[in-house]
Amino acid sequence: MRLGPLVLAAACFFYFFLSEGSSSAVLHAKEMNGAIDSTRVSDPEIRAASDAMAHYIMGAVYDNYGETQKAADEYSQALSGGKSATEIYLKLGADLMLLNRIEEAEEVLGKASSIDPENTMAHLLLAVIHTTKGEYSKAASQHEETLKYDPSNLDALSFLSDLFVTQRKFDKAAEVYEKMLRIRDDDAFLYFNLGIIYSKLDLLDKAEEKLKKAIEVDEEYLAAHIVLGVIYETDKRDAKAIDQYTKVLNLDSANKEAYMRLVQVYNRAGQFDKAEKANGELLKLDPDSIGPYLNSFSIYLYRGEHDKAEEAIKKAFSKGLNGASLHVGMGYICGLRGNHEKAAEEYRQAVQIDGDNVTYKLYLVSALDQSGKKKEAESILRKMIKEHSGAPEVYNYLGYMYAEEGRNLKEAVELIKKAVELDPGNGAYMDSLGWAYYRQGKNTEALREIKRAVEILPQDPIVAEHLGDIYQAEGSEKEALREWKRALELDSGNSTLAEKIERLR
Repeated sequence: MRLGPLVLAAACFFYFFLSEGSSSAVLHAKEMNGAIDSTRVSDPEIRAASDAMAHYIMGAVYDNYGETQKAADEYSQALSGGKSATEIYLKLGADLMLLNRIEEAEEVLGKASSIDPENTMAHLLLAVIHTTKGEYSKAASQHEETLKYDPSNLDALSFLSDLFVTQRKFDKAAEVYEKMLRIRDDDAFLYFNLGIIYSKLDLLDKAEEKLKKAIEVDEEYLAAHIVLGVIYETDKRDAKAIDQYTKVLNLDSANKEAYMRLVQVYNRAGQFDKAEKANGELLKLDPDSIGPYLNSFSIYLYRGEHDKAEEAIKKAFSKGLNGASLHVGMGYICGLRGNHEKAAEEYRQAVQIDGDNVTYKLYLVSALDQSGKKKEAESILRKMIKEHSGAPEVYNYLGYMYAEEGRNLKEAVELIKKAVELDPGNGAYMDSLGWAYYRQGKNTEALREIKRAVEILPQDPIVAEHLGDIYQAEGSEKEALREWKRALELDSGNSTLAEKIERLR
């Protein structure tokens, strides 16, 4: 908050002259009578106070005209006379922040806080500085100091909640928002933000409650309708989600986000005609964006109309659109048709556009692997382990690839163990680890890991087939036959499984 120059001048006048006590009143009276006491003009304290006031007023004038550096110089001059006032330190600290002289600003504002510990503005500005420096604990302490003297300070509460959100401490952020709503219970924005926070905490009932409250306060709060719709989608209440998106379109018939969400809901529900109709409206509104073409691609892909899916991507390219996701879509179609070399070319394009995307790189690796370029695939994976050391899927892919090929089996086990360590609840990684043990001939360890995988992925035909293979290796033919049959039920087109069952019979 910036005070106007007249207010600042008045504040400065009252501070310096009221602090002089009765002698100032005498001087004022003499000036009113047109008489000047020369002894007081030469008084160093009076002259220092007068000079400080002049510099303070000039600083305020420069601030008013956006001359931040000159304003800061004037405030420094005001302080150099030996007089100190919280307001001067605050103004100088704020200007130093604008000049990005953060360390100096922190020192100045610290002085303001020490002079007047109850000054909430000093604490707020210091909190901003600590936040900028990533010193979140110190920033929180400053906000708590503000709230100690002014518990209803919405600025401090808002900053504190943002601070917790930045640190992903959503539970603490929710507590702060609840406090704000007790102070201001008619603010739709507060309800909306709290709804978002509860959704981050997977407290969908509370998220729904707060978002409904936001809409109750403001029926035309479009973002609240959309997020509420997303909550319903997450909770598999698609009909309610559609209702929210429809309400948005009744309020704003050109809302692209609502159309996009409707397309996805209809597509997932298998209502392809409705999805296509909604996407047609979106295409009219946004013909130069990638989204509608990707929607068409998805609709046709779900229908099994691969030629039309490819045409949707080509149409986007013909309009000059070029995004990583378009190349991924084209790569997927090529892979479905068995043209893995062409798929690799498309995935390579996607990686060139979005080089940090781990999934796109793994698509490329898979296409190279399937096209017989295993050395290049392995080289990319090795590089990815260095670049994406926290991505479990990379360790799992390389480890499983080694296990499948029957080489580097010791390293394969260690790689997949790392994947399991990074994502301990992932059944696919447990299956990979079991398979690597099996390839090593360690059937006991293999059986232990794959049984764990089955508990997490009971409907996965690959896991069931692996379990059958291990049972066969152990001589448990009855159990092997049971698991292979179960795998074939889950993947009826697997001719290899059918052959295994016949041979065992």
